[in-house]
Amino acid sequence: MKKGIVLEVHDEHVTILTPEGEFLKSRKQKGQVDLGEEIVFFPLHRAETAKKGRFASALRGKLAIISVMTAIILALTLYPRYASNQVYAYVSVDVNPSIELGINKDMKVISMEAYNKEGEDIIKQLKNWEKQDITSVSSQIFDIFRQKGFLNEDSEVLIASVLSNETKSSWKTLMQNKITAISQKVQEDKISITTLETTIEDRSEALKEGISPGKYMEKEQKTELVDSEDTSKSEPLPTMPLNQKPLEVKHANAKEENSGPPSFVEIKKSEKEAEKKERKDWQDQNKIEKKDRQEDWKKEQDDRKREREQAKEDRKEKREDERKDRKEEETKGKREEERKDRTEKREEEQSDRKEEKKGNGNRNDR
Repeated sequence: MKKGIVLEVHDEHVTILTPEGEFLKSRKQKGQVDLGEEIVFFPLHRAETAKKGRFASALRGKLAIISVMTAIILALTLYPRYASNQVYAYVSVDVNPSIELGINKDMKVISMEAYNKEGEDIIKQLKNWEKQDITSVSSQIFDIFRQKGFLNEDSEVLIASVLSNETKSSWKTLMQNKITAISQKVQEDKISITTLETTIEDRSEALKEGISPGKYMEKEQKTELVDSEDTSKSEPLPTMPLNQKPLEVKHANAKEENSGPPSFVEIKKSEKEAEKKERKDWQDQNKIEKKDRQEDWKKEQDDRKREREQAKEDRKEKREDERKDRKEEETKGKREEERKDRTEKREEEQSDRKEEKKGNGNRNDR
């Protein structure tokens, strides 16, 4: 069995260039075989590359160069289309609607699936989402969530990301920043939000159960908590006859002198346990952060409530002071009017007495 690049495709066979510079023929395989494609094959017979002579050697070198250049040109031509249609990450969003987005290398949405009827209704209302940035599409999704009443104080949003094992760490960092930005935008609605990252294997298990990766991880977490509670209960030790010697107990971490290297199963088991512990630690940390966010939000609500009550008391005191001031003004004005009336009355009495006195004087003169 050999490996090489397809140079010619015929009805019955294909001509292939091997890394050693040999031109070999092979029976045409099932399915479509394209020029420039690298395949694994069984050779039928050697081409005439074994001929000696400078002309044959030079011709072989030229053909090899031409073939390599053709393969490179085909690869450069087809790779952008391939990369734009390849999913590099999956992002699932669960509120009551459950939706999963497929993201390509350029952080654009190229696929969308629903895991329940509510999710299907949301997708039907989205328009022109294909090849759009994940931030823009997620913004449209959450806008529809708000319109449909799925986002309120009692809502819990779960965002799970599944990154391909082939993606680079720098791309993963950019993707995580995108998800963080989306989460911060949703947190403006004062709702509970949880973000987590899972694996391709867990997503496959979730698809078998017909649920999103986020719901699958949430289910697994509850199962782990139940298992840990069951195993934490102490079991009664078995009784032993008096004449029987206790068995020698060997610890798991004890090394025997003649023990060999760990088996593949043991290595896989230890790796799975380490991954499970790491995931549980991450989930516990996420729980603590979620609890801290809830406490901070509750504290902020309490502070706002106290501020509103204090403002209400201040307005009440202000109205009471204004009422007292108006009452004092009214009382003062009333006193002024009474004093003015008394003054006018005295002046009238004095004027009457003067006139009366003047009239008496005139009578006396007569």
